[in-house]
Amino acid sequence: MTAPQDRPWTARLGLVPACLLSLACTALLAIGAPPQGVPWLIWLAFVPTMLVCRSPAFSPRRAAFVGWFGGLGAGLFGFPWIAELLTRFAGFSWPLAVFGLFVFSAFTAVQWGVFGYLVRVVPVRGAAGALWAAVAWVAVAATWPALFPYTAVLGLAQAPVWIQAAEIGGTALVEMQVLFTAGLLADALVARDRRGRWRSVLGAAVTFAAVTALGVARMASIDGAAAAARKVRFGVVQPNIPLRWYDAAEKIRRLRQMSAKAQARGAQVVLWPEAGVYPVVLPRTFARDFLDPGRRILAQHRLPTIFGAPTRAPGDPYGYNTVFNMRADGTVDGRFDKVKLMPFGEYVPLVDPKWAKSKLQTLNHNHRGEGPARFRVAPAAASDRADPGPPFFAGPLVCYEDIFPGFARATAALPGGIDVFVNLTIDTWFGATAEPWEHLALAQFRSVEHRIPMVRAVSAGPSSVVDANGRVTDHLRVTAPTPDRIPPPEVLVADVALARNTAKHPTIYARVGWLLPHLCQAAVVVVLLVARRRRRRVAGRA
Repeated sequence: MTAPQDRPWTARLGLVPACLLSLACTALLAIGAPPQGVPWLIWLAFVPTMLVCRSPAFSPRRAAFVGWFGGLGAGLFGFPWIAELLTRFAGFSWPLAVFGLFVFSAFTAVQWGVFGYLVRVVPVRGAAGALWAAVAWVAVAATWPALFPYTAVLGLAQAPVWIQAAEIGGTALVEMQVLFTAGLLADALVARDRRGRWRSVLGAAVTFAAVTALGVARMASIDGAAAAARKVRFGVVQPNIPLRWYDAAEKIRRLRQMSAKAQARGAQVVLWPEAGVYPVVLPRTFARDFLDPGRRILAQHRLPTIFGAPTRAPGDPYGYNTVFNMRADGTVDGRFDKVKLMPFGEYVPLVDPKWAKSKLQTLNHNHRGEGPARFRVAPAAASDRADPGPPFFAGPLVCYEDIFPGFARATAALPGGIDVFVNLTIDTWFGATAEPWEHLALAQFRSVEHRIPMVRAVSAGPSSVVDANGRVTDHLRVTAPTPDRIPPPEVLVADVALARNTAKHPTIYARVGWLLPHLCQAAVVVVLLVARRRRRRVAGRA
């Protein structure tokens, strides 16, 4: 038995102080998150949770509660915009919206609770303990369902040098780096001898230095390839229109006006946001631009245009959230129907959609697309370039499809590969909150995972360009328009380096690195079985 003087100071913590200390974990993660976060805090955020959940004063079940309580902050601190979404979209009162936020937070916190249980039930320390914590976290994150797929370390996207390992093991490997470092620092804070303390600090410092060095080296290499690569000039239209604004003529005017401005500034391709911005429901057979001046896409510009529009078959009460790839001559050369639909916003799960819509008019229901798509885009000649170059290939991602690593990977893995992701979205539902910036941060990981850029057209911002290093090289502001305050439309024109095709040069992540979370899940099962057998063996000897 451990002597009292050899027990760590965390053993003297009561339940309430331990819960508050655990809550500091998610508070630090929130402070480190965009839009104006302090990303280095992410490296320290998990230290408090590991300190208290490893405490010998708590049983594994008590550690699970402490972890769960701290995990409440993941929703309460990190996603407070959910309450505003419920008031804007569903018409909830603020008390009911806050309750909805708490329910979401309590569900999300289960991930932290299971993590707390795992780090206590297998009480190892040192490098092995830090590795166990990292593996346990990734396994639980990959297992527990999430309404909005995200990574707790999304704040690191503000310092892309620390997310470069995503090309090897995705966000899971980035999380493991942080958890491993935090585990060593937690050991240092409870170590009873100076040598053990400094050994843990040194291990954490070496890990952090190695991650930083890898990031610097890889970013320099990718930047060098981009400098020598072909450039395509995108014109990204941000019309800045409010939700539930029904002036169709003004919507179209804004799209056309900014597209013409993009062409005047030398754009070779134009990107519009997703369905709902262009206010015309198109037939499923749509194959050529309209002759009708009121609905025409290429009215004031003559560039290939990737745009979103709702589509519907005759007699079908429900439609699709569709993206079209239109050539400069007005013919359609590709169509993609959104696959990952937002629950209740784009489809009604579990119950009859007609009945649900009769109860809540703001609900919407669409058909789901059949799979990812690949667009062949022939860029127009720029005013300062004689040769527009050959066609390139774009992978369309609609709305929050860019935060699903698996779907982005399936898009990148299509035969022939892609050279760039294009994301068309509307984040206006969330107002002037952190959500649009968090969405952008999560999208940045996709570019690192596949080492290709992403161009994002967001209805009211932040429309942006993300390079192959996951760095935001250019963006527009978030405007949060309302019917009473409608800012002018904007356009972002930027050169995008197309240095890599995902079929010719797949990353380690695309080949095998995506398996890392599943390997962690298997490792947790094995470790728990071994630990259980050992406990039974010890009990039998007693």
